[in-house]
Parts: sequence; C-alpha cells; structure tokens
Amino acid sequence: MKKIVFLLAALIAASFAQDPNLHIYLAYGQSNMSGQATVTDKDREQDPRFLVLRAANHSGQTVGEFYPAAPPMGHSQSKVGIVDIFGRTMVANLPDSIKVAVANIAIGGQSIDLFDKDRNKTYVQNAKNKGDTWWIQYLDEYGGDLYKRIVEMGKIAKQKGVIKGFLFHQGEADYQMNDWPKRVKKVYDDLIAELELDPEQTPILIGELAPTGDLGWRNDAVKQAADLIPNGHLISAQGCPALKEASYTLHFTREGYETFGRRYAETMLEILKTQEPPPDTTTPVDTTVTDTTVNDTTAQDTVLSIGKLPGVSAAGSSAPKLYFDAKEQTLFIRLNKNGVERRYRVTGKRQ
Repeated sequence: MKKIVFLLAALIAASFAQDPNLHIYLAYGQSNMSGQATVTDKDREQDPRFLVLRAANHSGQTVGEFYPAAPPMGHSQSKVGIVDIFGRTMVANLPDSIKVAVANIAIGGQSIDLFDKDRNKTYVQNAKNKGDTWWIQYLDEYGGDLYKRIVEMGKIAKQKGVIKGFLFHQGEADYQMNDWPKRVKKVYDDLIAELELDPEQTPILIGELAPTGDLGWRNDAVKQAADLIPNGHLISAQGCPALKEASYTLHFTREGYETFGRRYAETMLEILKTQEPPPDTTTPVDTTVTDTTVNDTTAQDTVLSIGKLPGVSAAGSSAPKLYFDAKEQTLFIRLNKNGVERRYRVTGKRQ
C-alpha cells in the first residue's frame, strides 16, 4: 500500500503545479499598450480574479510573480490602457472559477524590431549611437531584452496556468516601414515556436491605431498584419476617441481605452467559445485501479488502466489527473475542459 500512497501523493502534487483555470495573456507593444490614461482610485481597486504577472522590476514586486492587478501594469511609468480594461472585462464575463492574468511588456515610441530576437540588439545600439536613450531605463526594468522577457513570462505562464493568447498594439513608430506586417508575424511566429505553443489555440489580437489620430491611415497595414497570421484577429478602434496633445495625436482618451479594451475582451470571449468542445455523447468508462498484495504485507506494483474518458482528446481539454478526495475517501480522475472541471470516480465498473 505504501507504493499506492506515494503514487497518489505525487499525482496530487503535480495536479496543483499547473492551474487550468488560470488564463494568462502576454501583451506587448508601444505606449498605447503600456497605457496613457491617468490612474484613478477606481483603477486601483483590486479584483482577486484579475492578476498581473509582473514583467518589469519596480513597485517592490518580484518579476515573474503574480499580484492583484493594478496600474502600473507594465513598466514603472505606465498608466491605464488596454490591458487594464481587458482584464476587468474578462473576469466579469467568465465563470467565477476562472482567474485572468496579464504580463505586459511595452515601451512607448519603439519599433517592432525591439521585440525581434534577431534585430533587437542592433536596434538598441543604433538608438544609443543617436543619443535616443530616454526609454532605456524602461528597457532595463524589463531585463534589457523585451523578446527574452516575453519568453520568460511565457514559460512561467505555462508552468502556472494556460497561455490563452497574445495582446498586441504597436505600429506608430514604424509608419514608414513597408514590411511591418511581415515583421509582426515573424515575432509572433518566433514566440509560438520558442514557447512550444499550438498556433491554432493561441490567437493574437492586433488593435488598430487611433483612426482620428495622426496615423489612422496606417490601419490598412494593421489589417494586413492580422490577415497574415492564421490566428490573427483585428480589433477595431473605430469610435475610440484620440487625445490631442501638443506635438501629436496618437494616444487614446480614457473613453477610448475603455471602449478599445472591452473590444479586445469581447473578441477573446468569442474565441474562447469557439474553442469549447462539442457536447459529449459517449458513455463514460471509469478508470480501473487494481491493488494486489502478497501475504498481506508486501504491496505489488499498482496496475493503472485508463479507459476512454470523454473529451480527453478534444481541443481545450487538460490531461486527466489522478487525485484522492479525503472527505469522500475516494479516488477520482479529474480533467478540465475549457474552464469546466469534470471528475470520474474510480470504481472499476462500467457505467
């Protein structure tokens, strides 16, 4: 029996290592993704189901740890933007069992090349050569390499929860870059490959530039980027007001961010619905566990035979995990299908 207890303990411990009900999004881009709206007391109100996966070194918090979400969500000088509204909208529309976390890696005024693993070092050096260094302090908060920091956050996200997608808003700095859509796709493809994600299950949401701003005419290129990526989704910024500032009109107003962030969330919620498996019509078959003993003292190896559990092979399902319910003193198989937990009692009987 000792071997059985040890096996159960190991499986139970493993089941808590990754939480399928923790949905994590990796956000990256320029200042509109960083957030430019003034922070209010309401923005600081915390929801226990909305978390930040800290990606920058500030606020006395540890990079790579989860905290209740509150601005600044990105670097130390970021304010309120897309991710703040996105997260709050998501948890308001998902089951109470689901938590949502966002890792935000964004710096204003920077090219897509800063996020490209093959181009970022040259990009940074060229900026330093030109004396364009005001933003380096934020780069340092992210560890000096934005691509690596996204990957680091992605690996933590896979260990602790489930990466559900990427949130992206960038392009103002690259308004003269003809191949910008292809470079956007390259960064996404590189991240998918390095994090070993399924592109069919990992969308990227790409937001338009402010239509009434100085660069609204570039939204054709934004659409091209979304169209180039099979699982790319264009988020409309139509009707999202832009803030007229002294030298430019590029950022959204508070009202604009609220509308825009909700649209990111609404699109993601629709995507999650499409990932739900079809209704299960198969007959459940319980797992059979046989324990054989010799002379009542020596336990033989446990025989574990897992039959066809409904939905295990469906998209969005987690792998089945064995666990012991102390209250019921019963062994179960537990699996998660798109946020809905199901369990099957181990009886050895066919139902």
